[in-house]
Amino acid sequence: MSDSVDLIVTTRSALREIIRDALADALRGQEKPAPELMGADALGKRIGVHARTVRNWVLHGCPHVRAGRKLRFREPDVLQWLEERGS
Repeated sequence: MSDSVDLIVTTRSALREIIRDALADALRGQEKPAPELMGADALGKRIGVHARTVRNWVLHGCPHVRAGRKLRFREPDVLQWLEERGS
């Protein structure tokens, strides 16, 4: 039995490009963008309630992220929370 090995000579930059392309091909279709963070005003407009209502939900456990003093929400998380509450 004879094992044959092919030797490829390339530059580092070309090798990086080959690896980057291979990774991009492997990950294509698996990428899911993170849901957009939005303020209470924007979320309220999207789901048809007043921004004050959205801010009040935080007191009752609505999922949110604090950015300093500002509240930010991910629409899918809030909708799931509302569904679980039966609202």
